[in-house]
Order: sequence, then structure tokens, then C-alpha cells
Amino acid sequence: MKHTRGLISITQALRHTFLAPFQSTHVQFLRYNCALRGTQLRFLQSSRHLPSQQSKQKQIRDEDIRSEYIQIVNENGDLEPAMKLRDVLRSLNRSENFLIQVSPALPDRPPICKIVNKMAMREHERAKAKAAHATKTAVKQIELNWAIDNHDLAHRLKQLTSFLDKGRRVEIILTRKKGKRAPTVEEIKNVMDSVFQATKEADAMQIKPMEGEPGKHVTLFVKKKDN
Repeated sequence: MKHTRGLISITQALRHTFLAPFQSTHVQFLRYNCALRGTQLRFLQSSRHLPSQQSKQKQIRDEDIRSEYIQIVNENGDLEPAMKLRDVLRSLNRSENFLIQVSPALPDRPPICKIVNKMAMREHERAKAKAAHATKTAVKQIELNWAIDNHDLAHRLKQLTSFLDKGRRVEIILTRKKGKRAPTVEEIKNVMDSVFQATKEADAMQIKPMEGEPGKHVTLFVKKKDN
């Protein structure tokens, strides 16, 4: 009888040692999946903002994701049931894809991740860089009347400085509006001096010789100096 009791105690100890962690992990897994229904809608409502949020911080990829379980957001924007991170990584073709965390873990769900194709990502980055370059090299245009008042002149020069600070090339058109009075010599000199001063303060330079005649029609092309 004593032998039997000892055997039962050992069995209970083994059950406690090996089954308890398994049951704890299993319960955690079930909680993740039960929480899916409650959190999926919230995630989908905010998923449009994920790319911009992710770009502001360092991307967490593959083994750097600190969670045993994750959820995958698929191409349709739907959340898959919770899966073990190691199983997802094993299923990937690591030469073509990687796993990226797009939303951190919350108390009621694991981190949300997305499978990214490396070639598609490179194409996206190239297109993004090309669009940024096209925007930067596009010429902005500012038109000034020789008889412009000081308030409007200050506003236009502020625009000029803003464009130059953003790396844009600017075409400045100085002209006389039809039907308006002829500008005075002082007004012409004031506008020319103000434009040159604003260009100098913005650390910009002319990229083409000035065209036209002051008081009539003048065109200036300027850009920020290369550092």
C-alpha cells in the first residue's frame, strides 16, 4: 500500500511538472484566439495608418520579434488566427520573404505581423524614391508684380524661402500686370533688392542668367546651393 501511495505521489509530481506548463501555454493560446474577434475590428479600422507608423521607427523583423505567438495580417487586411512565430518563420522562403511586425502586442492579443516580399519591397522603395526625386526637382513658380505692396511682397518671399528650404527649384517672374499703373523706379529697385536678399538669406543661387528687363518682365531661376 505504501509503495502504491509513493507511485501515485510520483505520478502526480510528473503531471504537475510536465502538464502544467503545457496547460498554461495552451490556455494562453486559447486566450489569444478568443480575443481575436474583439480586436480584429479595432485593428482593421486602424490598419490604414500602419505603414506610416512603421516608417517612423525601426522595423522589427523575423527573430527579433519578441513573442512566442503572432497574428498575420493577410493581403485582404484580415487577421489570421494566432500562430507560433517559429512555425511561421519555418514556413517562409527566407530568400524571398521576411516577416515584419506592424503592430506591437497588447494585453488581449499577440503582436500583428505581415509577410513582405523582398522584391516587391525593393520596387516600392525605388518608386517612392523616384517620386520624391521628381517632386524635389519640379520647378515651383512665384509671380510678383512690380507695384506689389509690402505685405504681399513679404508673403511671397516667405513662400520663396519655404520652397528653397525644401530643395525645390523656383522660377521667379517679375512683371507688370495689365491695366495696372506703371511702377516707380523705387518700387522696381525695392522688389529686385528684396528678391535678391531673400535668395541670399536662403543660401540659394541663380541657375540661369537673368532674363528680361527690370520694370517690364524679368525671369529668375534659383535653387539652394549644394552643400
